[in-house]
Amino acid sequence: MIADVTAWNAAAYGVIGRVAGAAEVPTEVLALQDRVGRSLPAAVEEWYRLDSDQRLAAVSCNRITQTQNLTDQTVGRFLASGYLLLETDSQECCRWVVAACSEEADPPVYLIDPEDDACSSRSRYADTFSDYAFTAAWDAVLWSGELFTEFDHPLPPDPLSTLGIRLTALPPTYGWAMNQGCERVYRFDGGAKVSVAVAEGVALWSAIAAPSSATREALAEIVGATV
Repeated sequence: MIADVTAWNAAAYGVIGRVAGAAEVPTEVLALQDRVGRSLPAAVEEWYRLDSDQRLAAVSCNRITQTQNLTDQTVGRFLASGYLLLETDSQECCRWVVAACSEEADPPVYLIDPEDDACSSRSRYADTFSDYAFTAAWDAVLWSGELFTEFDHPLPPDPLSTLGIRLTALPPTYGWAMNQGCERVYRFDGGAKVSVAVAEGVALWSAIAAPSSATREALAEIVGATV
């Protein structure tokens, strides 16, 4: 079966690349859709149809559910409750799931406790699947490069607005900050890359990738980090 490419996940493809043109729907996806009795949400189906799961797995330190895993017993545990397992934290602290039968073409992605087969512990992680896909790719590339980081430091007044003036704000995510719980992770891109995990007015960590020491120092000052 050949399906048209809609590019729901265009932002993620800008980070990890994409297959040019249309692609066949993998047999594992067709089998999964037969099991749930309907097509996967459009953004999710496109992700697997264009082999983006494999490209994300190549750069992520977490376990990404790839096409060949869609019929695995672990995926089936959560699918029985109506959710598709997308990713598992490398230290088994949490998992990411999306509703397999959502009426939305680009549904939200949730965090769940790792052994919560029923997904009753779910909390929103990303507002849409495409936000999840993009931020997962962007984070993996950011943290694999040369970074200035600082942990557990206070935030100056209104640093996020200031960053938004200097750089372009990217989609936020909620509840998990790479290695710990948080309220929200903010991301900015442009002439430099900045990510800040925030909880109760404190930066749990800040990460800056900049083309020069002067830019790095200026951005660190904005978020209250010490270079």
